[in-house]
Amino acid sequence: MDSLSVRAEIEELIKTLKLDRSALHEVGKDQWKPILREIEERFLVKTHYTQGLHWGWNRLQEPRHSASFADKDYGKLRDIIQDESIWFIAEDCYDKLWLYEGKTTTILQVIPELCHLNVYYLISKNLQWLLCEDHHDMLHLSGQLIIERWKR
Repeated sequence: MDSLSVRAEIEELIKTLKLDRSALHEVGKDQWKPILREIEERFLVKTHYTQGLHWGWNRLQEPRHSASFADKDYGKLRDIIQDESIWFIAEDCYDKLWLYEGKTTTILQVIPELCHLNVYYLISKNLQWLLCEDHHDMLHLSGQLIIERWKR
């Protein structure tokens, strides 16, 4: 396994922090593709069928909003994400995306611990909103609900 793999790092954190697998787990290989396709269809403007979430924050559908996230205030994310369970997509080396499902509190506990995570997405399971932090410490929001909560 690649030592720079975000997937491997997440697995190691789950074990080290003794996290309950129901609070954070990788979506099964027979389930992730339709979920990812649904997320892309709901949140991305696609000019070509092959465009996916890699660099997806550049093609978010309206309403959308971007803000600096240099201070890494994960407490604010806890305040604006009121869903108990969400989707978490981690972009790994070679643009590979890993889809996880879990409790918001657990996911927000793990994200700051990941050394090799450059880009990630958090998505409501009912597809009301999407939040992305890119490799430039910019936060990108799509969906009226999450934008309103961020601006409060």
